Parts: sequence; C-alpha cells; structure tokens
Amino acid sequence: MDICYCYHGKQVCEPSYSWGPGIKGQYKIMFIHAGRGVYQIDGKTFHLQQGEGFIVYDNILCYMEADQTDPWIYSWIAFSGNGVIPLFEQAHISPLHPVFRYSPLFWFDSYLEEFSACDVNHSTSELRRQSILFRLLADWIEMLVATSQLLPEVGPKDAYIRKAVEFIRMNYNQRVSISEVAHIVGIDRVYLSVLFKEILNVSPQQYLLNLRMDKASDLLDNSQLSITEVSYSVGYSDPLLFSKMFKKVKGLSPSHFRARLKRDSLMGLSSLD
Repeated sequence: MDICYCYHGKQVCEPSYSWGPGIKGQYKIMFIHAGRGVYQIDGKTFHLQQGEGFIVYDNILCYMEADQTDPWIYSWIAFSGNGVIPLFEQAHISPLHPVFRYSPLFWFDSYLEEFSACDVNHSTSELRRQSILFRLLADWIEMLVATSQLLPEVGPKDAYIRKAVEFIRMNYNQRVSISEVAHIVGIDRVYLSVLFKEILNVSPQQYLLNLRMDKASDLLDNSQLSITEVSYSVGYSDPLLFSKMFKKVKGLSPSHFRARLKRDSLMGLSSLD
C-alpha cells in the first residue's frame, strides 16, 4: 500500500489562531481534543468541536481558525502516497465530506506517544513509524466503516449504539466496563444492553470480547510478540484469563492458534515452490 508517514504533532491553539488559506503538501488527519474552530475547504465551511475531526487534502486550498473564546486543541498525522484516496473512500471521506466523529476524545494520544518514542537515529525507525501509521489507519477506518454501516438511517436508538461502538472500538485495549460505556453514551446500563441485543444481536460484553479476540488473532500472527504482550495489547492484564477467553471464543488456545497460523503459512509457501 503506497502510504508513507511524514510527520505528526499536537497544538494548543491561541484564541483566533489561524492557518491559511493555503495548500499543504501532504494529507492530514486532524483530531480535535478540545475547543472549537472553523475549517474551510473547497468553498465549504465546517464549524467543528471536541470529538470531531477533519481531513486536510494534498494540494487543495484550505483554511483553519480556532474559536476566539474556546480555541481548539488538535493533533494530526501527516502522510502521502497514491494509496491515500482509496483508503479515504472506504470510510466515505472526500473533499465534499471531509469531517468525521470519533471517540474517545484522546484515543489518538497513544499513537502520538508511539511516534515520538521512535528513535530517529535508529536504523529501523522508519519501519516502526510506518507500522504505527498502518495500525492507526486500520483502527480509524474500522471505526468509521463500522459506525457508518451500522444502519442507513440514524434514529435515537441507532445514535446510542453508534456512540457505544465508537467508544468500544477505540478503547478495547484498555480496561473497559459496560457501565463506563453506558455513562459515555448517556443512557442506563440495562437499556444499553437491550439496545445492543435488539440492533446488533449480541450483548455489549460479547461485542467487546469478540472485538478483542479478533484483534488478538491478528497480533498472534506477529511472532515477535509474546502471549503476554498480546494479552496486554487487547486489554487483559492477566494472561491466563486472556488465554481462557481466547479459547472460549476461537476454540484454540493462543499458542495453538499461533502454531496453526505458522503451519498454514508454511503450507502456503510450500505450495508456491
């Protein structure tokens, strides 16, 4: 996939701070962590706030301005490449619709920390940053696609579920309680469970568990990660509990699942010889 990391950053803007009108040489995903501001692109104006984000396009004139009384704090990741536009299309993002919503408000911070932790003088720093970029984009795309495809029409019930799904998908690698999800959504815990079963046909607990185990399955394909590291990466501080839950969902222990992945990979390579 032709997408290359360029740089990243975060800014606490002064009141009425502005940039542009101008043209950036890269694509940017901008995440608004607090405050408000205005984004203009291709003749359109968007009034944005905390919990929303927007796309800065390569070689398209744009303008950004922080609110005078409640200036925004935003972070960004900049990248380039011919694979960017097809990626945006998956999430139904375009210059006509460059705005999106996300949850939780500070989920991007962990990626910023990972980018900053890469030693620029290390021989593998570029590869590591590319790896972080692809993980970030995968999480971002999955969140947007999942919420946009949930239901074509958004009523009150659907809006609650979308918000809950966004929060879960962005926090699955941390300690998450269903009570916390309900609090974020703004409804009762029992009612949230009712809505999940009614609309998604699973409980919120099962949705979270399935998501974690799907993510763990992907991580187990990386032989450099120990089972304990995979466990922590999907929100389990107890590797034994993780192994128990993984086997419950996938039918195999993490170690046997990894062995099967390795065997299948070797068989695939053998068939190509």
